[in-house]
Amino acid sequence: MRIDLPVRRHSRLSLTTLIDVIFLLLLFFMLSSTFSRYSEISFAGGGSASSQLSRPDVILSVSAGELKLNGMISPLESIGGSLAELKDGGARHLLVIVGADAASQDFVALMAEVSKAGMPVTVARRPR
Repeated sequence: MRIDLPVRRHSRLSLTTLIDVIFLLLLFFMLSSTFSRYSEISFAGGGSASSQLSRPDVILSVSAGELKLNGMISPLESIGGSLAELKDGGARHLLVIVGADAASQDFVALMAEVSKAGMPVTVARRPR
């Protein structure tokens, strides 16, 4: 007695599921990426300073998670107002000292606040 096995047909691979997966991945990467614009902060490099700007009136020190305005710890949100008060009181020049352990984001956020005061700024780095 002879038993015939059914003939197998090779079905084609459906591309519908592949396209669904590709669109889901595309959607995931589009929604998880950020489209924020980076801002630039301009400041002058070292050079010859005038005799009036050789001595800073205000010293602002930034290190890892800590801001000190003239030796007193201050939050970032109050720096702009404090600098405006000091400028109204006669301060003309600001020295920003960046600690070796300070993050670049801390420095950028600080410079954004400092630029609102409109004072000439000198930036120095504290050695390790």
